[in-house]
Amino acid sequence: MANSPFLDRIGWDKYLQPFLYKKLPSGTGWSATLGSLCAILFAVMAVTGIFLAMYYCPSPDKAYQSIDYIMNDVPMGRILRGIHHWGAGAMVLVVFVHLLTNFFSGSFKAPREMTWIVGVLLFLVTLGLGFTGYLLPWDMKAFWATVVSSNIPKDIPVVGDAITRVVLGGGTMSGLTLTRFYSIHTMLLPCLLALCTVFHIYLVRIHGMCEPEGGKKDLIEAEPYRFYPEHLFRSAMVFGGVFLLILALAQWGTIPREDIAGTLIESYLPRPEWYYMWLFQLLTFFSGAWESVGSLAFPILGVGLLFYVPFLGKNSLHGAAKRPLPMAVGVTAVLGIVYLTLMGFESARPYGQEILVPDRKLSDMEKRGLYLYTDRECSYCHQIQGRGGHRTGPDLANAAAKGRKADYLVKYVKDPQSVSVTSVMPKYDLPDSDLKALAAFTMSLADIRRLGAIRMKGTEILKALAPPKAEHTTPSASEGSL
Repeated sequence: MANSPFLDRIGWDKYLQPFLYKKLPSGTGWSATLGSLCAILFAVMAVTGIFLAMYYCPSPDKAYQSIDYIMNDVPMGRILRGIHHWGAGAMVLVVFVHLLTNFFSGSFKAPREMTWIVGVLLFLVTLGLGFTGYLLPWDMKAFWATVVSSNIPKDIPVVGDAITRVVLGGGTMSGLTLTRFYSIHTMLLPCLLALCTVFHIYLVRIHGMCEPEGGKKDLIEAEPYRFYPEHLFRSAMVFGGVFLLILALAQWGTIPREDIAGTLIESYLPRPEWYYMWLFQLLTFFSGAWESVGSLAFPILGVGLLFYVPFLGKNSLHGAAKRPLPMAVGVTAVLGIVYLTLMGFESARPYGQEILVPDRKLSDMEKRGLYLYTDRECSYCHQIQGRGGHRTGPDLANAAAKGRKADYLVKYVKDPQSVSVTSVMPKYDLPDSDLKALAAFTMSLADIRRLGAIRMKGTEILKALAPPKAEHTTPSASEGSL
C-alpha cells in the first residue's frame, strides 16, 4: 500500500523510517540508554527554563525577589524550579557517567574519535550551563562562588585580567555580570548544546554503536534490537525512574538558599555547587606561587587529556579486561574526584558553633584557654570528641591519653615545626600566659570521658569570657600634668 501524501512529504520512507527502525547490536546493554537520557533531560531543562524565564528578572535588585515570587506566587512555580534545580544536577551526573561508560568500554576508538570529542564538548557545555546558572538566584553562595571562579583566569599571563573582565562584564561583580550570565545561560549555551547534540547523534548514526564485547552477532536477525521500539522503550523506562526521583525532590526536597548577595557575614566561606566541589578543594592544596598549578594547570591538562583520549592508544581492543592501564588510570581519576568532593563537603561544614567543655567548673586559666580556643578559631582544624572541627588536626580530647603534657603543648603551639618537621600547623606567637592557658584547657578535655561534657555555643563563649576593655580616663585639672 502506498504511503499517504503526508508521509511522502515528510520523507517517511527515505529518512524517518530508516532512522527509527535502525538495528543496533543485539548485545547492547542498559548503559546505552544514558545517551538518550541526556537528550531527554536537556529537553526537560529547556522547557522548565522557558517557563522560569517568564517570571525571572536578571537584575541585582530584583533577581532574589523574583525567585521568591516564583516559589510562592506562581502556580506550580515551586515544582518548576525544583525540577529545574534537581534536573540540572542530574544532567551533569548523567553526562559524566555516560562519558565514563564510553571510556571504560573503549567506544572512543576508530572510527568514533570525533563522536568522543563532541561528547567531551557536550560535557563541558553542560558544566558551563551549571556555572552560569547558579549565579542567577543571586544569593551569597551564588555571588561568592562566582567571584572566586571568575578570578581564576587572572593567573593566565598577559591575557588573564582581560579574560576576567570579559567574564564579569567589568572589573568587579555587578549587574552586568548577572545579565551577562543570564544571556549566556538562556541563549548561547543552550543553542551550542543543541547543535552539539544533533551532531553527536548524527555521528552515532553514521558510525553506529560500538559492538559490545562478546556480542551475539548471529542473533541479530532472530532477536532484533532496534532504535524503535526496543531501545526507546528502555530509554523511556530509565527516564521515567529518573524523572520520578526528580519530581519527588521537587515536591518534598529543599532547594538550598542563602541570604541575598551583599549580606555582611564575616565568617562566610564560599562554596560552589557539588559538581565543582572537587576542583574547589583541589585549590586548597596550592598557595602562593603554586596557586596557578591548581587553578589552571590541572584543569587544562585534564581537559586536554579528555580530548586526546582517542589518540593515546593504537590497539583496537574494547574490553575493559584487555585494557588494564587505561582502566587503572580511569578508576584512579574517578576515585580522586570522589575523594576531593567528599573532602570539600567535609570542610564546608559549619565549625566552632558548638564546643564541648568538661562538665565541671573551670579554673580561671582554663576559662582563658577556652576563650582563646574559640577566638583563635582552633575548631577550624581540631575537634573535641568528634565535634566542631574539620579533622585537619588531631582530636584534642585525646591529648592526655597520648601522653602529652602541658609543656609539650605550649612548645608545639608556639613553634610546631620545632617539634615535628612534618607539621602543617602554623606558628602562634602568643604570650606565654596565653600559651599556658591553651595548654591548660586542652589538658582539661581529658575529664570529658570521666565527667561528661557540656555543649556551649562559640558566640556565647566569646561574649561571656571576653576580657574587659581597658577604661581610658582624662586626668582632672587638680591632678596636674607633666
